[in-house]
Amino acid sequence: MTYWTICPKITQQTPYVGGDILFTIGICDDRPLCRRLLESFIHLYEEEKGVLFNIYQFGSGEELLEELNKQGMVFDLLFLDNSMKKLTGLETAKQIRQSHSMSKCSIVFVTSADDHKQFMQVQPLQVLCKPGTQERIDAILGKVLTKKA
Repeated sequence: MTYWTICPKITQQTPYVGGDILFTIGICDDRPLCRRLLESFIHLYEEEKGVLFNIYQFGSGEELLEELNKQGMVFDLLFLDNSMKKLTGLETAKQIRQSHSMSKCSIVFVTSADDHKQFMQVQPLQVLCKPGTQERIDAILGKVLTKKA
């Protein structure tokens, strides 16, 4: 059985695996392939653990911030690329941290940047080297689920 989630500018099919939606995840990267890879890792985790996440994809920091402001969305976990065309992931994260509703959001930077210290100012849950692996994504999701429980 499947159900459809209508996401900003995206319609995606999400497997229903018999559980409640635990939390909402945002993936922000200007490269569609990178977004799809992360989403695939998350879906594999869903199937393995019998959980369900709402997943939204954004092609830029501006698009993410616009949807947060316009729709009043709140994410439990955000995967942010740093090197995007206009607004960087770090600049996006700084604005997110200023939002009262999003100040507790767990942020994971998925980046090819070598200088990981620059991200510490926004207190990320983790900084992950691109492209990431299933094992690392599983560990992050497990950590966030444990933190929320």
